[in-house]
Amino acid sequence: MLNLGNMCLLEIRTNQRLLLNGERGDDCMSFCFEATGVADEHRLFNQPIAPYSLNGFRQGQVESHFQLTANSTTFLAILSIRRFNSFICHYTGEELIPQLETNNSLQITPVMHAQFRKKFKNLLLNPPLTTLHRREATNHLYSSFLNALNDKHNVDYITFAPSPRQELVREFIDWAFKNSRNDFSLDQISESLFASRRTLIQGSKESLGMGPMEMMKRVRLEQVNWILRSTEARADENFKTITQVAQHYGFQSRGHFAKAYQNLFAEAPSDTWLKSTNK
Repeated sequence: MLNLGNMCLLEIRTNQRLLLNGERGDDCMSFCFEATGVADEHRLFNQPIAPYSLNGFRQGQVESHFQLTANSTTFLAILSIRRFNSFICHYTGEELIPQLETNNSLQITPVMHAQFRKKFKNLLLNPPLTTLHRREATNHLYSSFLNALNDKHNVDYITFAPSPRQELVREFIDWAFKNSRNDFSLDQISESLFASRRTLIQGSKESLGMGPMEMMKRVRLEQVNWILRSTEARADENFKTITQVAQHYGFQSRGHFAKAYQNLFAEAPSDTWLKSTNK
C-alpha cells in the first residue's frame, strides 16, 4: 500500500480466490486493473471483467463487491470523487462526469494497460518521500486516468448493468454476513431475499462457484477465523474456548467443524488461536 495523501495505491496478490464486499463511502471512487493476465474468476458486481480494462470508477456507487482470481495481482487506486471531479473540470470541463456516473469499466488498449502497470509498480517500489513529490505523483495519475477516459478512438466504456440475478447474489452476500450467527434453511434464505430457490442457487453457482448453503458455511468459517485470529474480538464476545466460538456460529459437531476449518484455512483452529496469543 502507498499513501499519496489524496490517493491510496494498493497491490493485492492472491494465493486463493478472494471476495471483497462492503461500503466504500460517499466520496470514494477507484481505478483498478488486473496485472498478471490471470483473471478467469475476476468479477465486478458478479460480472466478469474485460481483458485490459480499468474498473470500479462509477461515481455514486457507495458499495464495493468484487472477486479476484487465485494467483493473480490486482492494482487499485482509491481516490476522492470530489477532488477528481475538480481536476476534470479544471482541465476538460464537466461533460465527462456523466460518463463516470453511468459506467463502471473502461476497455483500454494493451499498450495503455502496460503503461498503467509500469506506473503503479514504479510508485509502489519507489515511493515519493516528500509532500511535493506525492502531490506530483497524484496529479500525474489523475492525468493518466483522464487521458484514458477521454481517448475516444482507443477506449470503450462498459455500462454498469448487473442482471437481477447478479444483484441478488450481492444482496445474498450482505445478508449472509449479517445473519452468520443464525442457522437458516435454503427456503428461509430465499424467502428473506424475496427470491426463488432456483434463482438463488443458479446465481450463487454462476457468480461464486458454489451453492448458497455452501457459501453460508464459508461465511461462518470466515467469521470463526476472524475471532480466532483476534484476542480483542474474543474478549469483546467473552469467548474462552474454540468450542464456544464454533457453536456461536452454528457449528455443533466438533469433528465436522475442525475438518471444514482445516480444509479452508490449511491449519487447525487451535493453531490459529495459538498464533494470536503469541503475537
